[in-house]
Amino acid sequence: MLQTVQGGGLDIEEPDWSLLIPNQGGTTAGSNKRWRDYAHQEWLRITSEMRETNTLAPVNRHTIQRLVLAYIRYDRAAIEVFRGGTIGKAPTSQTATLQIYHSEMRQADADATTAERELGLTPLRRGNTKQVKRAEKIQRKSDRYLQQSVSS
Repeated sequence: MLQTVQGGGLDIEEPDWSLLIPNQGGTTAGSNKRWRDYAHQEWLRITSEMRETNTLAPVNRHTIQRLVLAYIRYDRAAIEVFRGGTIGKAPTSQTATLQIYHSEMRQADADATTAERELGLTPLRRGNTKQVKRAEKIQRKSDRYLQQSVSS
């Protein structure tokens, strides 16, 4: 189900997280519901922050989606690194190797940092981000008439 973020004249549909984060193996045993809920909360947090800084625009929808997915990738990899440690053994040679999850954490961090910069979410970039231009309100004859009747 798509949800629309509204406010400031913008309608940005939230991605269908069940399509982007399906259950593993198509079963409820491999449920990714908690990650979909996490994605929803992050989407709301990011869009709220962008709305407050007046930088939320429909063109940013996919970048926000990529940022949320990068956060999830990072957190999932971090869980695996803490479970198994940073260094593991290769299955055939038994040689000490860096866990693949550690590399995934670094790549997800880089992806998230890039998306945050593009969206102007980091404190350093906020000053460089341009606000979204809003359509100016057109003054109509009826508006002028109402203003005259209120001021009289």
